[in-house]
Amino acid sequence: MKFISHLIRVSSRRIPPFLHRIQNPVHTFHIQRRAMETTVHSAGIKDVYDVPMSAIQRPIPSILDEQKVASLMETIKGETSEEEVPPIDLLWITGGEGGNYYFSFGGCHRYEAYRRLHRETIKAKLVRSTVRDLYHYMGSSAPIYLA
Repeated sequence: MKFISHLIRVSSRRIPPFLHRIQNPVHTFHIQRRAMETTVHSAGIKDVYDVPMSAIQRPIPSILDEQKVASLMETIKGETSEEEVPPIDLLWITGGEGGNYYFSFGGCHRYEAYRRLHRETIKAKLVRSTVRDLYHYMGSSAPIYLA
């Protein structure tokens, strides 16, 4: 696990300049600790960023529990700590001809709650990925402009 964690951390270091790191390392640690228990993708990533909602692509339609979305919206509105709503995981892929692309496959209820609240950014961990990783999620539906 240490080996995998190291690879994830090393490959996640070059962050695009328009993303803003959330500046509270104590809360980042706690978020990371909880994320380690629930997601394999970001287990070794402790940095959390405010990512513009407009930069995120969600290629698979979400099936939502409206009560869960409403509950999350209330929590987000009254949020007093970074720990209350964990960050989503984003696959971060650099296209073959440049450009950064962010894909979200999980965190659909959190994403929808932030969208409905008209938030410009969402807390996210960036999981450095490749087009090959994207094919695992999307198969032949993966966008060809990334190759």
